[in-house]
Amino acid sequence: MDTFYGRNEELTLLKEQLAQKRPSLITIQGRRRVGKSTLIKYFASQNQITLFEFQGLPPRPKLSNNDQLKHFASTLSQYLNVKKIEFHDWSEAFAQLGKLSSNKKQIIFLDEISWMGGKDPDFAGKLKVEWDRELSQKSGLMLVLCGSVSSWIQKNILQNTGFVGRVSLEIYLKELSLKESYQLLTQYSKKLSTLEFAQIVAITGGVPRYLEAFDIRKSSESNIKKLCFSREGLLFSEFEKIFAEIFGKRNTFYSNILKSAIEKRLSPSELAKTIDHPLNGDFTEMLSDLELGGFITRDYTWDLSGKSSKISRVRISDNYSRFYLKYILPKQSLILKKSLQTTDELAINWPTIFGYQFENLVLQNASKLFEIIGIPYSEIEQFGSFFQTATKARKGVQIDFLIQARKGLLHLCEIKSGSRISTEVIEEVKEKTFRLKLPKKFSVRHYLIYLGELSDALVSANYFDK
Repeated sequence: MDTFYGRNEELTLLKEQLAQKRPSLITIQGRRRVGKSTLIKYFASQNQITLFEFQGLPPRPKLSNNDQLKHFASTLSQYLNVKKIEFHDWSEAFAQLGKLSSNKKQIIFLDEISWMGGKDPDFAGKLKVEWDRELSQKSGLMLVLCGSVSSWIQKNILQNTGFVGRVSLEIYLKELSLKESYQLLTQYSKKLSTLEFAQIVAITGGVPRYLEAFDIRKSSESNIKKLCFSREGLLFSEFEKIFAEIFGKRNTFYSNILKSAIEKRLSPSELAKTIDHPLNGDFTEMLSDLELGGFITRDYTWDLSGKSSKISRVRISDNYSRFYLKYILPKQSLILKKSLQTTDELAINWPTIFGYQFENLVLQNASKLFEIIGIPYSEIEQFGSFFQTATKARKGVQIDFLIQARKGLLHLCEIKSGSRISTEVIEEVKEKTFRLKLPKKFSVRHYLIYLGELSDALVSANYFDK
């Protein structure tokens, strides 16, 4: 296995479960390609644990529950070293898992469990019965349930009354941090400029599978042209594949929600109106599915006096998905027809791209920002994107990132990117501060988080605290 980066917190949690020397039922959720399977395989290899991996078959037309059972049986027969096993029901299949397990350290890993059990409405119940009957009696066993369709795990396992009190550990695997992403990219070569790194993660975020596809012996733009703008490229049609795999026949409805949020953040009601869908339980569930899948984030604002708010706006937090919808999809048909050939036709307007994508990266690495500013986490009361709606008594305002600390101290962070950032940003931040309806005795500090070059006049103004 190649050098493994990050996931220290998750590995620690898994080791703690192992150290308890009792059976563990663990769920792992996260975006497709984020490294869920890799995490378990690495953990098993590093701790000399026998791993039994079962994968669900990816969706395809006419795929049946029987096909999933046959695939499961084929894998199990290899582990048991027998010629052939046949199952007619998942109860029969799970009953045979006990033949694998002993009191030694073992992991039974059901990967892409939503695919595996999606055709049987009683799949989770049958698994629960076998866990109670035999698997939970094996002191060295870790049963790991993993899937990219996080909503399935939520509904069928975590929110299932049958599994109450049985799940030992829930892991939601996020993207790699910027530091970890850089380490992964430069493991074979250190020749990667800051600009090239920014260009890569602006498109991929911290998704390991996408980062691994880059050959950093070549320029970032050369890689991007090959991966994103050629029909053979990994990222050329990746979005369509993962949405079809995760959301099935309804994937168009889900992608339409993202398309409506490309240019700006919208409230759920605004999104529903844009795609001409009722603001009902079905729409709310689709938003939840997208959020659990790692594609969007619902940024909730708050009242500076301390009251929480139910008002939210939807942000595409997956950098690749937004890049695909904004830049790859509009050119896709022409590329397939080989109508786009020249470098000029495929030229990338980086200042435009960096704007939204860079903000995403900052928001997803908030803990590093706290460290740079010097705010202990224990001092923070609220943080995140902040927006104040307009009323008769106040003006509306949106702040890229606001940290509310104890004793009424606000840290206002302006996120900017561009080839050259001028003093205009000072006036913008002053106006935002003026519009904020501040409670008494509140004070504001200002920070500029930027990608690009600062003008001499901006540096000389010395307006920002950092």
